[in-house]
Amino acid sequence: MKTRYFILTVLAALALSSCDKLLDVPRKGVIDYDTYYKTDDEIESAGITMYSDVRGWYYNVMLVKNIISDDYFAGGAAHGDNVDMDALGEFGFNSETGQIEGSFTGYYGLIYHANVIIGHIDPAQSKAAAQAVAEAHLFRAWAYFELTTLWGNPPIVDHELVPSEYKQPNGSTEDLWKLIEDDLTYAVNSGALARKTSLNDATTWRVTKEFGQALLGKAYLWMAWELNDKSYYRKSADMLANVINSGLYDLWTAGPYGDMRHAAYKMNCEDLFESIRVNDLDNQFDNFDFYGAMVSWRSSGSEMTIPADVCCTGGWGFMVPTEDLLATFERYEGKDSYRRTQTLKTYDELKAMGVVWNMPTLSTGIFNWKGRFMADEIAYYAMVNTKNPLWMRFAEVLLLGAEASFQAGDSATALQYVNRVRTRAQLAPLASVDLETIKTEKRLELCGEGQRFQDLLRWGDAEARLKDMGNTYPKMDPNGAVTYVPTGRSVYGFKKGKHEHLPYPFTETMLNENVIQNPGY
Repeated sequence: MKTRYFILTVLAALALSSCDKLLDVPRKGVIDYDTYYKTDDEIESAGITMYSDVRGWYYNVMLVKNIISDDYFAGGAAHGDNVDMDALGEFGFNSETGQIEGSFTGYYGLIYHANVIIGHIDPAQSKAAAQAVAEAHLFRAWAYFELTTLWGNPPIVDHELVPSEYKQPNGSTEDLWKLIEDDLTYAVNSGALARKTSLNDATTWRVTKEFGQALLGKAYLWMAWELNDKSYYRKSADMLANVINSGLYDLWTAGPYGDMRHAAYKMNCEDLFESIRVNDLDNQFDNFDFYGAMVSWRSSGSEMTIPADVCCTGGWGFMVPTEDLLATFERYEGKDSYRRTQTLKTYDELKAMGVVWNMPTLSTGIFNWKGRFMADEIAYYAMVNTKNPLWMRFAEVLLLGAEASFQAGDSATALQYVNRVRTRAQLAPLASVDLETIKTEKRLELCGEGQRFQDLLRWGDAEARLKDMGNTYPKMDPNGAVTYVPTGRSVYGFKKGKHEHLPYPFTETMLNENVIQNPGY
């Protein structure tokens, strides 16, 4: 018996040894940083990941930043159609609101990929390597600009973390802005970023030196306020002047202002950076994005009958323009101004185009014209679209430059920049300019482009402008009559001491006890 047990023991040992050898195989699908990023093709694939990250931001970021402004109601078929969207528009959001969490994690996803590139690619290796590293610094700074201006003091992650570093605390205001400035300065001065070859070059799709300069100028404008140092206004004005005077960008005038964002005019002379969507009929779902469906006029349930040459059908009707936005256009420019009618349409104006409103729904009777999607740009209820998500255009650079120049004491340059925007808007030039004029110009020119809420914070206007958001919502009947219905919230609107910052997601504070939640959440 002892001999039998001995033989069985030896056989078992041999079997385990054989299993060990069978399991000792190279891992598949895992990048080894010691051998990867050695060729330009591998470096290029790493860089493209960052562009993919940014394109994925659009849905969450644009809805959050527009709906929490005074320019839009959440919308939908009726109040309660999407509770997260209602919470955004009524300032009832919290640490578990999905779009806020999606925005936060999206920014850090990009930061992670940028850190991988910075940590593993030697910029001296090749031209492609230098470009990838410069782009990584730019993208990381951009993500931190958004995180800092929206959340206040997010954790600083400036390298790939090892497990013992995972629970980073909140960053300081000074350190965050230093990281943003250092990263953008590196990118701009690297000599490795792309540049357009001419004003009408529509082939340069990568982030450019001028886009980096525009972001740095924008950051300096914020730093003047956040760091209480007015010298940054001059730095901002000078940096933005580099873009304005480059001759590589200008205001687009090749068609009606309201058509500028259509797919037919991608990468026009005004666009500093946009994410690319390729119209490949064999791979349409590469362009899947709920944003188009969310913001297109409410017609998925036959609420509207819309001629094909006016706008697409199948939309869900979120991001409804406020009456205050329309009133500001009319008060500032006149009732039927060119820019207003190319930005917003009233129901009466749409009826004249053959649009019919068939049933009651949540609406002010005001419709986003500049941001509409056309039938040839969408598929599958506008969930797939071929419009390029736009992140910055030359008009914003001019208006940033106007604000920075005015604050730096150069009213003449500020006036020049504002009048360039007004000329394209078919408005008479102004003889003088002040900060309130610049604020209004920026609101009207860039409405729906995700700038308003952060501007209100920087200007100190958020409480006054947003304190009543969430008290009522609009309901429009087929005859065009609009009534305002109480939302039922006992607490609504912007609250000072709380809403200057968004809440850190619950999952973040649950997993990282070193992150201190923003006040009020």
